[in-house]
Amino acid sequence: MVEENDVVMAEMTLEALQKDGTVMRAAMGEVFVVRDGLICERRAYVVPLTENDHR
Repeated sequence: MVEENDVVMAEMTLEALQKDGTVMRAAMGEVFVVRDGLICERRAYVVPLTENDHR
């Protein structure tokens, strides 16, 4: 996570079992803007990964 002033950015990876039994892998980023101690804005980015992209 990275924080500067009222903005926090988190970077993560995801591995989730889908209904058909396959595994979905993705890289994700989320940006939060905080005002008066509350999240007032959120942006999320998801990039699907292939088997060779995932570490």
